[in-house]
Amino acid sequence: MDEEDNEDRIIRERKFKIDFDVQLEGIDIKNETGENTEKIKQDKDEALGDLFDPFQDDRDDAAGVIQKDGKIKNAPVKDIITEISIEGERRINWSIMVTMIFIYSIISFQVGNTFSPYLATIILILLAGFGFTLGEIWIPNKRMEMLGVTWVIISMKVLYGLIIEFRNWDFISVEILVLLLIFLVFVNLYFAYRHDHDAIAAQSTLVLLAIGSTTGSVLGEQGVAGMIFISTIIIHSLALHRKSGNLASLGIAASNLWVGMHAITDGFKIGELVILKLDSSLLLFLLLMSITGLNASMAAKFARKENWFSTAFKVSGLGKPGLWGVSISLGMIGAFLSIAANRQDLGYALGMVTFLCTAFGGSYLRVRGVETYRIIKPIFITLPFLIFLLFFGNQITNNFILDEYDIFTIFGSILTGYILLRDQNSVSDRVLWIGSILVLIILVLLVPTKSSDLGGDGGVLLLSLLSLLHLGTAALAVKRESPALAGVTVLSPWVWIILEKITEEIVETLFIVKSSTNWNNALDLEIYPLASYLSISLLLMSLVNIKLGKTNVNLAAKFLGLTEISATIRDSEIFQLWSMGLWLPMISIIIICQLGGFNSLTLLFVLTLLIMIHIISEILDYRIGQKSNLLFIITISIGILQWEHGLDEFFIIIMLISVLPVLYGNVSEHIHTGMALMSVPLLISIFRRKINNKLSNDGYLPDLEIAWVGLFCTSILITIYLKRAETIEKILKSTLASLFLIMSLIGLTWQIDLILPKYLSIVLFVFMSIWLVARGELRAELKTINLKQHRIELANVQNMENEKYANIKDDNIIKQYDPLVATLKETRKRNIEMNEAKDMEQLYISDVSHRPIIILTMLGIVFTFASINALTSGQNALILLMVGLFASVLVAIAKYRSKSLEIKLLHFLGIEIPIAVSICGLVIIHNISHIGPLSSNTEMLDISILAVIIMQLVIISTMYQDNLIDRIPVAIDWFLIPLLINRIVGTLMNESLPFPFTVNPFHEIGDGDNFLQWGFPWILLEFLLIMALICDFWIVNKREIKYKNSDVRSNRGIRNLAVVMISFGPAGILAALSTLRQGFLSKQTTTTGLGILGVVGAAYAFGAWSDDILKIVPNLTLIIGIILLIALSVTTKFGKERWSMVLVIDSHILIIGGLITTGYINEIYFSLLMILISTIVWIIGIIQVRKILRIWGLIDLILALLFSLIFVNEIFSQNNILILLSLIAIELGIIGWLGISNEKELLKD
Repeated sequence: MDEEDNEDRIIRERKFKIDFDVQLEGIDIKNETGENTEKIKQDKDEALGDLFDPFQDDRDDAAGVIQKDGKIKNAPVKDIITEISIEGERRINWSIMVTMIFIYSIISFQVGNTFSPYLATIILILLAGFGFTLGEIWIPNKRMEMLGVTWVIISMKVLYGLIIEFRNWDFISVEILVLLLIFLVFVNLYFAYRHDHDAIAAQSTLVLLAIGSTTGSVLGEQGVAGMIFISTIIIHSLALHRKSGNLASLGIAASNLWVGMHAITDGFKIGELVILKLDSSLLLFLLLMSITGLNASMAAKFARKENWFSTAFKVSGLGKPGLWGVSISLGMIGAFLSIAANRQDLGYALGMVTFLCTAFGGSYLRVRGVETYRIIKPIFITLPFLIFLLFFGNQITNNFILDEYDIFTIFGSILTGYILLRDQNSVSDRVLWIGSILVLIILVLLVPTKSSDLGGDGGVLLLSLLSLLHLGTAALAVKRESPALAGVTVLSPWVWIILEKITEEIVETLFIVKSSTNWNNALDLEIYPLASYLSISLLLMSLVNIKLGKTNVNLAAKFLGLTEISATIRDSEIFQLWSMGLWLPMISIIIICQLGGFNSLTLLFVLTLLIMIHIISEILDYRIGQKSNLLFIITISIGILQWEHGLDEFFIIIMLISVLPVLYGNVSEHIHTGMALMSVPLLISIFRRKINNKLSNDGYLPDLEIAWVGLFCTSILITIYLKRAETIEKILKSTLASLFLIMSLIGLTWQIDLILPKYLSIVLFVFMSIWLVARGELRAELKTINLKQHRIELANVQNMENEKYANIKDDNIIKQYDPLVATLKETRKRNIEMNEAKDMEQLYISDVSHRPIIILTMLGIVFTFASINALTSGQNALILLMVGLFASVLVAIAKYRSKSLEIKLLHFLGIEIPIAVSICGLVIIHNISHIGPLSSNTEMLDISILAVIIMQLVIISTMYQDNLIDRIPVAIDWFLIPLLINRIVGTLMNESLPFPFTVNPFHEIGDGDNFLQWGFPWILLEFLLIMALICDFWIVNKREIKYKNSDVRSNRGIRNLAVVMISFGPAGILAALSTLRQGFLSKQTTTTGLGILGVVGAAYAFGAWSDDILKIVPNLTLIIGIILLIALSVTTKFGKERWSMVLVIDSHILIIGGLITTGYINEIYFSLLMILISTIVWIIGIIQVRKILRIWGLIDLILALLFSLIFVNEIFSQNNILILLSLIAIELGIIGWLGISNEKELLKD
């Protein structure tokens, strides 16, 4: 290219770029971003903050919203799981430091109880000095600051404990104790100001309240109230001086909780701390009102400050609430304690609620921007009158029905309503729905309910007030288009009933256990008022969901983590408002019904109303959610109710009513589900022996015959199925479902005395079977053959295209690409029974297979009846042999038929599906035969028959196969794994089969009958296992030679571990040694680890028939486990980090197993070793930056502490508990130091 052409190219490129320059001057673009920002700013509630809101009003394209089709347009930027994962290390470090404070506090008391006073004093002073020294060293270091603060807090707690121990040792009097505690408070504050940290000053607030209660107890109730009030003022003054939101929120929460503790308890004493009950109602009222006023003012002043409680919520993934919201919420808990202590006096309790609403409502409005003068003016005008009323109201209201607290409540409510309604535009939806829940709680707690037999209203007043509350929230939800209020309207009627009923049962159970009188505070809600209330709630739910259900409120919208569980929960829609409006009422109905809240009529009415609301909404396309979820929830609920309460005929009809609309529009897709679920009420009616909790029937329900009802409902579904069966592509599910439904009907009708329904059900079964045999299998075979021929034609076309381009070497020509070829190649790679295709024709028919539905159905029927016979008659080797031979014949027929038609049978986990079904069915029959009352775990002839038949079936699976080198490993797996599952399940089923590693085949071998039933089966099984091992060893070597350039490694660890668990010794040791050999040669860590476990397992198996071996195996197991733990500790030093995980797993299994088998689990050695394991694993997790090991170390520590308390003898002795706590404290200290030192690296993990 010459220079002129080069310049032309440059000019063209420049011109091309200039042509795409767009001048934006003068174009009027609306600033939508600004408007949206302003809207967000207005919607943000600074008082409550960024709290996790389950009813968040998400737009259709907002992050996390599940669409109608189950998809999500925009995933959340950061969801709960991801937030926990990212912040996990910091939270663990914080938890460690908090735990260290708690542990060292206990150690300080334990030292005082274990050692002599003078030695304990020296130890505690040294410990405190050690903590202060670490604080002085670490606090200046920004990274280590929090750990240094933790040690200063520990030191102060040690000193507080030492001063209290001085009083316990009678070194000082109570007065000196109080003075020394006050002096330590000043020392505490000195260190807080020295290191400028609120955490150090925080504990002084609680100490001040404790000092106030103890000092005030000398002066009586007035002294206690005065000192608590003074202590609260001092705490708030400290918060004001330090401008600390942490201390302000702590003071608000602690002061109200402290007052509530004095109100609700009868007084108690902990050491020198004396808590007096405040019996004076006026004194308690004024104290709580005064402290509430102070707390409300502090909450408003510090509303925008950072605080620990908000941070704790953020750490837990629930958002970041504001200081006002979190501190007031905690303070309200203490206030409600005071209210609960006086709930018998309704006016008094409501008076407390009134001034709480006034104070905190005004405080909320101040945070929302309303001027202070506008809020406090009406309060200051009204307050003198209200206080005068409290002091002198007894004389004023002496001749009135209402007392002074009732009048206070009336005027206070007017004042509160005036303040809040005047500025209602400043109130957010979040406050409204939270407030509605609080009102519901208050009504439930305070409004009395008594039975009409005792002169009460049966709960009519309470339920009427709650109905009005729900009506109000529903109206507000529709008016404000608020998903939050819609969610409360839908969920709250059912949630409070569940919680109330469960609480009631727990309390009554405790009263019965303690042989106390019955609990008289339970709600007495009569049947018809409760049913009316629930019906109103259902109607409101339907209206709100129809109006606002499209907003798609989904409580799991942010469940988008790294696990499939969280994604499944999110996508399943179970936390979507429509779905919760189904399963939550169902749970409530079940609980209420179980506790006698319904009779037959009200149960059927409420249940039918609930189902019809959802079914009609589904038909009219109002409901959001999958039809299958709707059906499953209805079926499970009907099943539980029918099992417990009867009413079989009506539940069968309700089930049919629920199923039919789901079939509307798409019978082929849902008919199998409908028929399967329709059989549930029939089966319950068959197998339920008696009705546990029969409901009363006032004669309003008709008397129906269940046989005719079941026959009628079943015939309707079968007719629909047969009418559309020819259009169903996948016929297996529907075939099985239809046969299962008819067999359930036959079982039901043959339990009834009526003759005609019995024979009609048989006729229906015969007709159905003939139709299936005549039209079902043939259609499937022809379809498979046609598909195969079509694929062969495609393969021939592809071969011709390949030949066309075979001789063309021009790279500029685009050759043909067939995506089907790529897909089929991936299919062959995924299927373990397939190797690489030899030609294009074999490749194209890779996924063409035939599913022998009729044979599978016959096998299912045979196995079902054989299982029932095995359960009732016990084990029978002859019947198992006959069933096995019958299954083998069917399998052989299926193999021969598929070979003759040149079609391939469908495969399951690498083997033909008839063979897989046969093996699984035989294993189930064998297991069931050993759990019945006539079975024996010493007659094992049938297990040898089972092994031989399975071996025969897997040999059949290799017939007519041209890729034996790939088929034989699959066959070996299908021989070993079912036998292992059979053995494990049989062991767990009341040890119906001998536990692994406990078989002695030579026990009484001289007895011929005993040898046939015991020795011969185990020896035969061992022989088969050895043959399988030889075959496995041979085929693995062959595969390594064939695939030597493909790096194909056969991981035989699981396979050989199965042999170890089945074997009584010889085959097990061969399998373990083979596994170790392969693991070391191929450097497979998992295989090597399984081999080590296999050696130990085989040693235990030999020990079952050799006492000399059994004596040394437990100690050998423990020693090997300790060696592996030592090896784990040096993996980093020698650069063997890849071996860490297998060493962790094996050391845990062997050390724990060794401790159990040696008997050391009951001694302190168990605690020492388990804490040592936890420490090493946790440290390795930090050094190697592996989160799973750090989590494992934490779990080890928790379980070590828990099991030590359960199993270790004399764990609560002074010496043992001090040793245990000291070890935990040392571990936490080391982990805390390493974790914070390496926090930057760990956060990247």
